[in-house]
Amino acid sequence: MKPTFSPNLSSSLKEKIAKYLIEDEVVMNWSVLNKCILMLILGSLVHVIWIVWKVFVLVSPNVWHWVNLPLLKLQLGLNILTLMVFIGLIYPCSVWRKKPAVQQWLPYVCVAIFVISLCRDGYIVGVLSPATMISYISLVTVGLVLFKRKIVYYALIPATLYLVLSGYLSLQGQISYAPIFYLHSLPYQNMFWVLTMMYFIAPILITCLILFEILLSQWRHREKLIQHLSQIDPLTNALNRRSISDCLEKLERKPTTSYALVLIDLDHFKRINDQYGHDKGDETLIKVSEVLSQIIRDSDVVGRFGGEEFILILNQSSLEQAKIIAERCRQAIQQLNLISDLGETIQVTASFGIALSNTLLRPQQLLSQADKALYEAKACGRNQVKCYQEELLREAKLC
Repeated sequence: MKPTFSPNLSSSLKEKIAKYLIEDEVVMNWSVLNKCILMLILGSLVHVIWIVWKVFVLVSPNVWHWVNLPLLKLQLGLNILTLMVFIGLIYPCSVWRKKPAVQQWLPYVCVAIFVISLCRDGYIVGVLSPATMISYISLVTVGLVLFKRKIVYYALIPATLYLVLSGYLSLQGQISYAPIFYLHSLPYQNMFWVLTMMYFIAPILITCLILFEILLSQWRHREKLIQHLSQIDPLTNALNRRSISDCLEKLERKPTTSYALVLIDLDHFKRINDQYGHDKGDETLIKVSEVLSQIIRDSDVVGRFGGEEFILILNQSSLEQAKIIAERCRQAIQQLNLISDLGETIQVTASFGIALSNTLLRPQQLLSQADKALYEAKACGRNQVKCYQEELLREAKLC
């Protein structure tokens, strides 16, 4: 059985975490002003779409009888003005981003202007039209992912009330519904209206779907990386105790799989901390973890089981194979070259306890056997490897 997680992956995981969770290229981790710039660019594109449509109508006399031309010309001017405002707001978002007042208030201003412009255009084409409804739902969804909720709701609640009130007054006949259109038949029977709705809906829907897919993919990837990182000991890059427990549970569900457990305890580790400092103690743990990772096979697992205690899960291993691997690890730890701040050599040794899996034993029972073997190794003078079977045979003997 190959382990789900490998200590050799921990460094690459850290690099990925740095790349995706710390660096700025992830949209979700952008500053709020960078997100405002993105919103202003998208808003500018929306108004360009509006301007193109209105210019097309103005130069197409065959559709004038379906359009309120005076209102269209007025709205064209407002679209151009709003486009200039959006482009102008990009400057303070970019240049003054480090000013506290700009960071605090400019997002509210940008979101408010963006929403007001969409509400105005939404009423012009009809608050219950497909273009308005799809734009409303898409932008609210993406907005709640990008921005803090209070920034979104600050503009969303008034906008929703405005659209609801406009729809109600339109149905009551107190104000015109979709005042930019002169429709002499039902909207869906008018090809000009249908094509106009499709023209407005398509770019907004496609843009929002792409952006939302990017955000969702980044979110899932980040959660996956965080999950991996939560299963790794941050100091030694070995698997933590929870991950080891998960590995043992998976092995328990496959009783035909044989494996060996090796418990490792560093000898007199407290003395290293007390005599040379905790930084040297940490360095010792890191070096030991590196040594263990280099010696074990790709199918094996190394984890940090406690303060100065490590554990090896040796898959498809006999007792003799486990003893050979444990002895290699013991010798490698003994040969570690650690120097104190005063230039003294720090001697590091470890004791090993081995237990072999059995179909009648649960992982916790196997751990108990390995712990007994480790206890015998310590009782016999430390810096040696003991197996549980040997411990049973010799338990009445003195070392």
